[in-house]
Amino acid sequence: MSTAPDPSAADRATHARIMKGLRLVTAPFPHLAGLAAAVRVEIDERVPTMGVFASGRLLANPAFTARLSADDLVFVLAHELLHLALRTHDRARGSATLEFNYAHDYIINDMLRHALGTTVIPAGGLDMPGARERSAEDIVLEMRRTGSYMPSKTLVWEGQVVTVEQVLGAARQAPAGSMGDALDARRERELFPEDSADQVERARAVRDLAARGMVLAKAMGAMRGKGDSPGGQQQSVRAQRGFFHTPWHVALQPWLEGVAPGERTYTRASRRGNDHSDVVMPGRKRYSWMLNVILDTSASMGDDIPKALGAIADFCDAAGVDEIRVVQCDTVVTSDEMLSPAALADYQISGYGGSDLTPALAALADDPRVTSAIVITDGDISYPSEAVPYAVLWALPKSSTSFQPSYGRVVVMQAGGAS
Repeated sequence: MSTAPDPSAADRATHARIMKGLRLVTAPFPHLAGLAAAVRVEIDERVPTMGVFASGRLLANPAFTARLSADDLVFVLAHELLHLALRTHDRARGSATLEFNYAHDYIINDMLRHALGTTVIPAGGLDMPGARERSAEDIVLEMRRTGSYMPSKTLVWEGQVVTVEQVLGAARQAPAGSMGDALDARRERELFPEDSADQVERARAVRDLAARGMVLAKAMGAMRGKGDSPGGQQQSVRAQRGFFHTPWHVALQPWLEGVAPGERTYTRASRRGNDHSDVVMPGRKRYSWMLNVILDTSASMGDDIPKALGAIADFCDAAGVDEIRVVQCDTVVTSDEMLSPAALADYQISGYGGSDLTPALAALADDPRVTSAIVITDGDISYPSEAVPYAVLWALPKSSTSFQPSYGRVVVMQAGGAS
């Protein structure tokens, strides 16, 4: 006798697929990493497709999700995260709620088409080529002027083609927030009354993450012959702090959100980095944690090492890093030690030989405590072809078109002044 499939098992599989999709979103959009980690995914047939509340609760219809390919799912999830990043819920208030939701849908989908190289908007999403160059207010005005003949859809995803006027007319007859994917707070309280008291605080935390994510997006937009023997030389170098124009903690924050231990909390703001007016930094539940750094000490890195050390120290001050494990390597590991960020001020460097970081990456791979590492290098190196079992951030003091690793994420630091 056959048995019916277990709905809870199916929902768990859908939930796992969405969580994987959220992780994949952060590869092309690292500034969304904080929001991707903050959203709470719930499989819910009460929504026709997918939508997100200002609190970060993301609802996904299981049948709709099943119809999406892996690439389309990443697109749709990135779309929902961008609603949080652009604060659609806060800006789309009053009588123009659905209009503003749709305007942001046009903008977001055009942004994603451009960023991901997509020719067709997945899942029948709203499509307006060039919308990313326009403001939401401008698009709303166009919708109002041409609503009787401007095409739109009855739903953000998989809707039927109608005119804007028909969409807005239907919206006036429908429950609040039932047609867009930027789901409103009143509907969340109705659907989830058991945690209504927490929803306002969660929305506030998500707004803070969104603000920081937009700062990160701007910051990251502004950044963009090997030897084979060890050098055997030593030199004491002084860290050059504040050298890079884009603050180190801003450039690396999205990566940090994905690898740092302990969860962020907005019960109190961070006391570190409060002198930076362009960054909102939440406090972190206090877990003593260590930053793993592999430092390329090959001869070609000689001029860049002092600036790299200063950048690491700046980052640690802002991000609340308690200890640093620095593994120096040219073609062999020349030093592996734990130290405080302050110790980088005057630090002994060993190496200045060839350029093979394989021994250093392998040394961290053998340590089960290591879950992530920053590799400071000019990119003119040898390294393992297969991915190591921890998250890697390749940090290059200068841009390198030839360095394209098959794993990890690359950040290029752009100098803000003469060395």
